[in-house]
Amino acid sequence: MVVDEPEPPHLADESRWYTEHAALVISTTKWAVLGTVAGICVGAATRGFLWCLDASSRWTARTFQGAVRPYHLLPLALPACVWLIRRFAPTARGHGTEAVIAAVHERAGRIEWRVAPIKLLATVLTLAFGGSVGKEGPCAQIGAAITSLFADLMRLNDEDRRRLVICGIGAGFAAVFGTPVSGALFGIEVLYLGRIEYGVLFPCLMAGIVAHLVCGGSAPVPALHADIEHFAPAPLLLLTLALGGAFGLIALLLIETMRTAEKAFHRWAAHPYLLAAGGGLALAVIYSVFGTAYAGLGTDVIQSALAGTAQVFVLGFAVKILSTSLTLETGGSGGIVTPLFFIGATSGYALARLTGLPSGMFAAFGFVAVLAAAANTPIAAAVMGMELLPTQLGVYAALCAGTAFLIVGHRSVYASQKIGLSKSAGLEVPLDVAIGDVDPSLLRIRKGSLTERVHRLGRRSPPPEA
Repeated sequence: MVVDEPEPPHLADESRWYTEHAALVISTTKWAVLGTVAGICVGAATRGFLWCLDASSRWTARTFQGAVRPYHLLPLALPACVWLIRRFAPTARGHGTEAVIAAVHERAGRIEWRVAPIKLLATVLTLAFGGSVGKEGPCAQIGAAITSLFADLMRLNDEDRRRLVICGIGAGFAAVFGTPVSGALFGIEVLYLGRIEYGVLFPCLMAGIVAHLVCGGSAPVPALHADIEHFAPAPLLLLTLALGGAFGLIALLLIETMRTAEKAFHRWAAHPYLLAAGGGLALAVIYSVFGTAYAGLGTDVIQSALAGTAQVFVLGFAVKILSTSLTLETGGSGGIVTPLFFIGATSGYALARLTGLPSGMFAAFGFVAVLAAAANTPIAAAVMGMELLPTQLGVYAALCAGTAFLIVGHRSVYASQKIGLSKSAGLEVPLDVAIGDVDPSLLRIRKGSLTERVHRLGRRSPPPEA
């Protein structure tokens, strides 16, 4: 018996086709408008913040020209910063991005509006007197606070608020980085280890590009050029992988230093002003011994390392790790990404000096690889490498960033970042848990994996004879 198959519906009779695309057009228009508004607001606020930062730097340079240097006042500046934050906006503490990640995950992006001005003032105060922090974290937190307030005014629901706040984060990074695509991607990618929310990709890119245009900021470094023609492809590929491993371990050193400092200073939590004064005094000693190259943003050092003309000693990146950890964990306010650029560029420069290979290329690889590893943002770092570097060099820098991302493990400078995947098929890792709540020593080897077979083989091997 032959059964007649029903005819497929004709396009003209299929109302769902029109319904789908009508909904898509409405949604795209909605988020294009919201992303544009977010970009304008965040770009303007970032421009104001950068102007304040520049004005404060000029003021301290004019005022302190004698024996007293700005960093000598850090024992007073850091307690003042602590008072400002504790009194008016406690959530503005630290490097900013940490707080907005937690807000997105736990409070649908709800952030108090007063965070924006307080974060601006606290970061300007910290950087003006030589605290070792960055400028991008405050821009992300300012962007998140502005978009959260805008969501309140528009009476958006929780899901739309969360998306708009993510747009604010991406717009803040895009504006301050001067790299609209990688900055916007960073704002999305930094929320999870190994997961991207594609639902916010379009509005975040929209907000990032508009914020970049409104702010008018330039890229963190000038266009880079390095000659890699004298490297054969195979040796260069192996060198890139080795460098990625090294930069992953350097990022791990930074993360563990910050966590150790946080635990060590926890006993002084009841005396925050005394802790801040002690941290400021320790920083003043470090700068007196090693020089002011490690104070503030360190942009000049980053650019000189990338140009191959830096005047820092081989372990200069370790000094920056120490000074950044002290600043953030004793009460300073600011971002962490600019210090990551410093640590990556100077560690790459140091490796080049030790091996006699091109220092500019090594510094450029470190510039993006340490960012990818410490923040778990390999895609944003790879795109940044391609935005800043010549095409051929950018490709290898992207590979270096991806390698460093794997080597650092399931750790991050952002403890609120949630784990979205396991970096190895041989490990069982708890998912959708904040990295700060996971004890790395409790990670388990996955049964039946190659890692388990190798582990068993190693245990069966007889011990070497004495």
